[in-house]
Amino acid sequence: MGRKSDGRERLLQAISDLMWESSYGTLTIDVICERAGVKKGSFYYFFTSKSDLAAESIREGWEAKKPKMNTLFSATRPPLERLKAYFDDIRKTQYEALEKHGRVLGCPNFSVGAEISGTAPELDKKLQHTFSDLLKYIESAIRDAQSEGTINVADPAMSARCVLGFFEGVLTHAQVRNDPTLLDDIWPGTLQMLGIAPDAA
Repeated sequence: MGRKSDGRERLLQAISDLMWESSYGTLTIDVICERAGVKKGSFYYFFTSKSDLAAESIREGWEAKKPKMNTLFSATRPPLERLKAYFDDIRKTQYEALEKHGRVLGCPNFSVGAEISGTAPELDKKLQHTFSDLLKYIESAIRDAQSEGTINVADPAMSARCVLGFFEGVLTHAQVRNDPTLLDDIWPGTLQMLGIAPDAA
């Protein structure tokens, strides 16, 4: 059993891994506790429910990722390079998952969000917050590219939503097909949506 001092962290890590590796709906508290190496009583000492744990895991995971996101989307990079750096990082993560688990795992937050479909309000709230923040990063890069004259789009906010939707769609398609080569479409497809020929970027 995990010590009381690290039981909470073990549970958070366990559900974070399990949500990525499998379906949120199939997870039980028993399965989560087994992965974490803590007893069920310890689970309820820290969390009230599976969705409570998942929501906190998503919140903490996103907060931990923000420094990396700030680096990838740093204003010191040209705007389009920020987007490419982010997509390249996701591609690298998916190939690492493929090597470790034998399959493309996709985006855990998107998968969980589609699965719960508003049935867990607090969890849904945390997911919406992460997607909103991610959209801000993408939109800022598109707006800066627009300002410097690299691209010319009618509505940067809508373009950002389209890029995010396309990105998540390709990622999910790669997961369903278990084909990481589909991820190669993300960058040229994004450039096409932004009105740029791939060889001109």
